[in-house]
Amino acid sequence: MREDKKGRNANRRPFKQTRDLVRLALHDGWTQKEIADKCRTQQSVVSAWNRGAKLATEKQLKPLLEIYGYKLRRNSFRVYWSINTETNEKTFCRVEGKVIFSQSFNDPRRENYKLVKRIPIYKLVVHHQGGDQFLVILQNRFIFEHTNEELECSTEDGIWTSSISGPKTCRELIEFVDKYSVETLEKFPCDANTLPFLIRRALLNHGFPIEGIVEYPAIW
Repeated sequence: MREDKKGRNANRRPFKQTRDLVRLALHDGWTQKEIADKCRTQQSVVSAWNRGAKLATEKQLKPLLEIYGYKLRRNSFRVYWSINTETNEKTFCRVEGKVIFSQSFNDPRRENYKLVKRIPIYKLVVHHQGGDQFLVILQNRFIFEHTNEELECSTEDGIWTSSISGPKTCRELIEFVDKYSVETLEKFPCDANTLPFLIRRALLNHGFPIEGIVEYPAIW
């Protein structure tokens, strides 16, 4: 029963890349009427999708996703890297899927008890890879061993050494992040306390159902 309910919720979930998907079809020669017929809706609805005024559900867009879904995945990716500290071997990874959460955690540097700057030390990135599948990118700041200085780079993604955890379901993702906040962010009490809230808010904002949320729906 729970799996059936999860599947129904996924079908009703607003598809955040509705406009991008519709425009892929339009640029490929489709008319709005042809898209409407394929998705079993009205042309005025497709027009709203194209303007970004309304989001379709995954179920409505299934015919287009079957044709153009791979292009959305291909166009949405990030590159990460890491260095083996023993062999100095570099590993480069290409991770597909929309980034739905990205949060860095900073070490406050002080002089004479006055905050001078904040240095990002850890970072957590979450990719949604379709359905109920997520990848977590765990990032640590590159530190030079002999000078203890942080690596600098003109591209922000270049300053991190990254490891990948997953794939995970939505429930597994929340459990993982909650555990990360306790174990990894022990020296960052503000971040440790707020991270569980931030990941749940991000998931809800992207239309993912979450267990244990107290709902206060409007009545209009």
